[in-house]
Amino acid sequence: MRKFNFLLTDDEEVALLGLEEGVDWERLNADKIYKCHSKDTAIRMLKTYDIDIIITDIEMPNGNGIELIRWLYDNKPYVKSIFYTGHAEFSYAQEALRLGVEDYLLKPIPYNELETIIEKIEKKILLEDKQVDFSELAMDTIKESPEKIVDQVKKLIAENLSVGNLQRDELAAMVHVSSGYLGRIFKKETGYTISDYIVKKRISVSKQLLSKTSLSVTDISSRVGFSYSSYFTKTFKEHTGQTPQEFRQQNKL
Repeated sequence: MRKFNFLLTDDEEVALLGLEEGVDWERLNADKIYKCHSKDTAIRMLKTYDIDIIITDIEMPNGNGIELIRWLYDNKPYVKSIFYTGHAEFSYAQEALRLGVEDYLLKPIPYNELETIIEKIEKKILLEDKQVDFSELAMDTIKESPEKIVDQVKKLIAENLSVGNLQRDELAAMVHVSSGYLGRIFKKETGYTISDYIVKKRISVSKQLLSKTSLSVTDISSRVGFSYSSYFTKTFKEHTGQTPQEFRQQNKL
């Protein structure tokens, strides 16, 4: 019978103990259960151990759970993730789901519901175990150069920037290569992961729209792929040090 390895991440030891004791891990075919208290430690453990499912709090010291999930998306997309939070802030959930999180829960964690989610994920993993990635097997038949493939992907990103859930798997399918291969060559050619490049492009285009048009911030956020203007404002400020309104006031042509 297939066994599963789990990584539990929370900065509060009592929360980790609650997960350990509140979930029937034996029934869920758990093999090893690793624990850690920060994003950086979680990444080190993901690099060291063969993890199937990570369950993480959204708020941690030295980086939040979204940053951890973004790292997973770029480096270990096959690891399944569940996150939980004490805040009913949908923008967090939206970003996490965009990055491939399987599900999310609000604290206090309903352990029965968590077990149901884990069971569904385990079934999904079992199905994926049976599949063969023919794209990887046929990698030596790819005729396009990495540079040309990356240029095609950049063009696709620019043309589909308003699509909020633009994912690497979809882009890879459009250029007929595997997701893993695309991730590797894109980082090598541009210096950016695909998810970071998409955010960078969204911020760049939004700057142009803010300075050259009179579109509202809500309209601009939608045009560059954000469903919620509040999350757009938060992301914009993280990358520029200014809110969209402040940037517009200083750069309006």
